[in-house]
Amino acid sequence: MKQTAVLQVRMFGGFSMTYAGEKIAFARSNNKKFIQLLQLLFLNFEHGIEKREVLDALYDGTDAAVDNKNLNNVIYRLKKQLVSAGLPEEEDYISLKKGVLRWNSSFPVEIDTLRMEALVKAAEEKRMDLLFEAEAIYAGELLPEFSAEVWVIRRSQKYKELYEQVLRSLGAALEADARYEEAQKLYRKAAALYPADEWQLKEIDCLLELGRCQEAQKVYREAVRFFCEEMGLPPGDRMLKRLRRIEEQMIHPAGSFTAIREQVRETDQSGAYYCLLPSFIDSCRIITRIAERSGQSVFLMLLTLSDSRGKMESSPERLAAQMEKLKEVIRVALRRGDLYTRYSKNQYLIILIGTEQENCRKAFARVQNEWKQKEGHKGVLTYTAESLLKLVDDSFTVQKQRPSWGKSGSLWK
Repeated sequence: MKQTAVLQVRMFGGFSMTYAGEKIAFARSNNKKFIQLLQLLFLNFEHGIEKREVLDALYDGTDAAVDNKNLNNVIYRLKKQLVSAGLPEEEDYISLKKGVLRWNSSFPVEIDTLRMEALVKAAEEKRMDLLFEAEAIYAGELLPEFSAEVWVIRRSQKYKELYEQVLRSLGAALEADARYEEAQKLYRKAAALYPADEWQLKEIDCLLELGRCQEAQKVYREAVRFFCEEMGLPPGDRMLKRLRRIEEQMIHPAGSFTAIREQVRETDQSGAYYCLLPSFIDSCRIITRIAERSGQSVFLMLLTLSDSRGKMESSPERLAAQMEKLKEVIRVALRRGDLYTRYSKNQYLIILIGTEQENCRKAFARVQNEWKQKEGHKGVLTYTAESLLKLVDDSFTVQKQRPSWGKSGSLWK
């Protein structure tokens, strides 16, 4: 008995189709309306989709939305493309009845979105094997090529929430059974797909349970770097507290000074020292305590990059490139004993040790001059500076608490 060929459709992480084991490839075309129509039919495979909804999705409420000829042309073109790509010629593929469009073929169709929904529903009886299968299906966001389309955004959010539901159920069950290796792999995938959703924290928890501290530290550093640099926003209190707690658990096995030396050595010892925000905050507190004892002056500078109108650069790509250049400019322009970090999308924080108020202006002038050499008139730098001790303690005054302070040991000339 001849086996019926199956059309397999994948929409998570990208759009692709295979028929009877052969990949379906469409001819190149600048007009992708027919592909969007096909995707709409598969997303609404069970119940069909209203013709009006299709017109709104494809033409976004323009005058073309009321022109049936446009849709008829797209339907005709889609049928031709399907046949040209290798599907049977005798099929209708698209039916239109009572204002509802549906996929119509005699051969069966397997769609990853429907399969995932069915598995999650069946897994409500706590069948772990089905949850694993549902999780494996989710390879990424729904139809990323069309992720800006309204009709994709709505469905994409639905399937993301479904994926998170599966992940929470699976993760909790695996952790309860001390199956941390399997749980860590699930969280790693989730963190790669949605790094802003803090799945890294769950991955770190699993790695710590497994005793893999070095891997946990690596994930920790990458998570902090992502939130501080790529997101351009300082981590919130909850994130910082969680990372601190994770950091406290990262206890190394017994070692020697040889191993410790390799860890603390810098690869590049020139210029100011860059670190991520959590380490910078720790440094602020440590340096403040040292300064209270030594009587040394320490200032905190907030350096802001804006355009000629005093606004933040509107292009995320240009801003990211400029901030990378500014990072190097600060390193080169400031002293080896100074410390800095990325604070926001367009700001850096700098600790200037052994520096008076006047020397803050000189430090800024060094940065500004270096910036002009690198970028010319692109981007305007401004700064504010305040005594670090005064920021940490509102009641602190130099005259009241440190009358014996002498001249600062600044290196600026």
